[in-house]
Amino acid sequence: MDRSTETGKTRGGGVCIFINNAWCNNVSTITKHCSPALEFLIIKCRPFYLPWEFTSVIITAVYIAPDANGKEALEVLHIALNKQENAHPDATFIVAGDFDQTNLKSVLPKYHQHVSFPTRGENTLDHVYTKIQNAYNAYRPLWGLQIRLDGSSCSGRVQVESEGQWGSVCSHSWDLRDAEVVCKQLGCGAAMSAPHLAHPQTAPEDRVLNKVGCLGNETELGECRAGRLGSKDCQLPWDAGAICAAKKRIRMAKVASSCSGRLEVYYRGQWGTVCETDWGLNESHVVCRQAGCGEAQTYSKMRILTNDVPIWLDRVHCNGNESSLWECSSDPWGHHECDYSTNVHIICIGSFTFSLTNGNSPCAGRLEMKSDLATFSFLDEHIHENVGNVLCNELKCGSIVSVKKQAYFGQVASSVWNKAIECKGNESTFWQCYTEFLPTFARHDEFSYAGLICFNHREPRIVGGEDPCSGRVEVQFGDEWGTLCDSGWDLQDASVVCRQLQCGEAVAIPGGARYGEGKGPVWDKQLDCQGNESLVFECPVSTEKTQNCSHRNYASVVCSGQEGPRLVGGESRCAGRVEVLRGSQWGSFCEPGLEWQTAEVICRHLQCGGVKATPRGAPYGVGSVPLWKDRYQCSGREGHLGDCPVSWGKEECEQGSIASVVCSDHWRVRLAGGESLCAGRVEVYHRGAWGSVCDDFWDLADVSVVCRQLGCGHAVRASVSAEFGEGSGPVWMDTVKCEGNESALWNCPGASLEKGNCGHKEDAGMICSEHKQLRLVSAEYDCAGRLEVLYNGTWGSVCSNGMDSFTIDLICKQLQCGDSGTLQDGQQYESGSGPKWLDNVKCLGQESVLWQCSSSPWGQNKCQDSEVAEIQCLGEN
Repeated sequence: MDRSTETGKTRGGGVCIFINNAWCNNVSTITKHCSPALEFLIIKCRPFYLPWEFTSVIITAVYIAPDANGKEALEVLHIALNKQENAHPDATFIVAGDFDQTNLKSVLPKYHQHVSFPTRGENTLDHVYTKIQNAYNAYRPLWGLQIRLDGSSCSGRVQVESEGQWGSVCSHSWDLRDAEVVCKQLGCGAAMSAPHLAHPQTAPEDRVLNKVGCLGNETELGECRAGRLGSKDCQLPWDAGAICAAKKRIRMAKVASSCSGRLEVYYRGQWGTVCETDWGLNESHVVCRQAGCGEAQTYSKMRILTNDVPIWLDRVHCNGNESSLWECSSDPWGHHECDYSTNVHIICIGSFTFSLTNGNSPCAGRLEMKSDLATFSFLDEHIHENVGNVLCNELKCGSIVSVKKQAYFGQVASSVWNKAIECKGNESTFWQCYTEFLPTFARHDEFSYAGLICFNHREPRIVGGEDPCSGRVEVQFGDEWGTLCDSGWDLQDASVVCRQLQCGEAVAIPGGARYGEGKGPVWDKQLDCQGNESLVFECPVSTEKTQNCSHRNYASVVCSGQEGPRLVGGESRCAGRVEVLRGSQWGSFCEPGLEWQTAEVICRHLQCGGVKATPRGAPYGVGSVPLWKDRYQCSGREGHLGDCPVSWGKEECEQGSIASVVCSDHWRVRLAGGESLCAGRVEVYHRGAWGSVCDDFWDLADVSVVCRQLGCGHAVRASVSAEFGEGSGPVWMDTVKCEGNESALWNCPGASLEKGNCGHKEDAGMICSEHKQLRLVSAEYDCAGRLEVLYNGTWGSVCSNGMDSFTIDLICKQLQCGDSGTLQDGQQYESGSGPKWLDNVKCLGQESVLWQCSSSPWGQNKCQDSEVAEIQCLGEN
């Protein structure tokens, strides 16, 4: 900046102060000295935008004449500075000016000099001193600084050249104005963002430029304020980055997957297509890797129905080892000899996965194709034996046994693949078959979805018994049901069958033909289960002990049976994570496997009303029980969870993805009638209505439980006799006698619902430590005075450090004292006797209450009584 331009003066000395991007005009003169040998001026600056670390800044401007006795001049300055340091112990001191050839450090050794280069000729005569050793160094512009972006030509980490080596820029104070200059210097248009980038391979010594502070109107980064090039003093783990508008990007237009679709490139602010001329797998591999989608699986060309997008690239040629498409050769950008019928489409490996669902083994079920965006089914008319054979082999399920149609494996409302597929049957993957690239998706009749049964499919059933969990064991191999020989049949095999059929654990394996003879084949195979498998499909199969088998010596089992579900971890038995008992083991369920209809059956089974919510993200914890990866397919009309069909072990489940249910009869608690969520009349939600709690025996132990339950800290006070107003609903509870360590109010002794026998004049209330209130304390006014906040049951003041107009306006609005106000100077009102609760409060203008703003931790401050906030709101007083 130029002093003459900023001050309008062309002669004379002085100090221009620029703090946090604003001129400091809130200054006061402390003292000055004028003599032929020495001139100095000491001023104090305390603007509201001063960094919060400093209470005030005291600046001394110095001039020592060339013919002066330097030692005597420094001694006079030394005495003056010592006096001010004693008077202002918390201030930050800056001493700057023309020291001729003297050094302030000779009389004040704690001061550090920060100008490290000649200021006039070969001499360093102009100095800046502070007591902060690593404060900001004065600098000279880095004219001709070479920069680049490590990532692509117009996006990535900012790097600068220092002593022949490229290094990164520290993210300290890096913002959009700095990125704007970088983008401008590189000819990349306007800056879109200025990210702070974590880079695990960047050591602190690799960051060679720090504390960059551009105004945004510079033409190159070297013109901006910055630390010394090569200083390597960055203490942050992030590099400065820039994303410019002219950045070239790629994407695959999402139709069915993020890693498949029409290839598009972003250039000059617009997305466009790529021609298929000379395009091959090498080019596709480069695109998939650049997009973070692995290698390419296949590519194709497809006509697009619109011509309102440009064609950016044609005749692209890659070797296959490039890291981005821009490293490959091509015709010039925007030049092409193709039309919209030959646009490149790509499928990357892993874009789609195939599975067979609802068939009780991975090798039988409804054919589905999944991507990161959706799940798709296939119409009957497009799946024939050749297609099935390719998919069975791709799924490692052997050859095709049969293609099942007409929703053989259940109904589903799904998007579908609606294009013809032609396979020879010997292809190694589905994508080697001919199909029109990328399906169109529409919803079709739910009875038209195709399924497959592959050779390796194995599924058990129990038949002939008095209940579904005891009887003759039959297994479907491929497409045919038959009985198992009891030779080699043991409890380990039986346990897997019982578990898969959700019948608990095996209790007995009766011999003989107790459950009648079967009609199908007797398999010359036996199961060799370990007993810990989830599915019969997972057990090895052998034929070692199957001689002389008939329908008179088949395998049978008696299982322990199935118990219903429970909800665990919630505030009542009608809310929590879903667990089901299998044998003697409770287990939780996968979140994706719980549909709304199933939750409806669970609530009905538990006599908890209807389903109200199926919360995501395991809000009731993950528990320590096993995770059952099954999917219940309830219609919603069943009375018992055991009446619903089940797909066993089919859900892909991430750690912590636990199913939860909240039923309509779930109890809740709230505080009403107070000034915050943490103070008020205690109300409980039951049977669709909020009701009060009687104040009989109501004390701090009861309050402690509710405070903890609501996340409101600890108990401050128990309230009785409807202090927070009388409720209007029923009185749900009476004679609550908590110990204080219960997890919820209804877990306390005496907290039975529907047993309140008192009136609303006895409604219980409470105040928790997190209850907060605001007020302005004054003898005369409601909307002016010393600002105080109630916290932890005690009123205390708020410091004015860092307080700006956003903060003051919010305070006035919260107090219903108008929409704006001012911070008053000096102490207009009496000092408070309580603690100083808040300091460095900074609001953005979007908050609704003061405690949503950022601040120092409650109770921690660096302010004096004279710095307590006093506010005049512009509303009514």
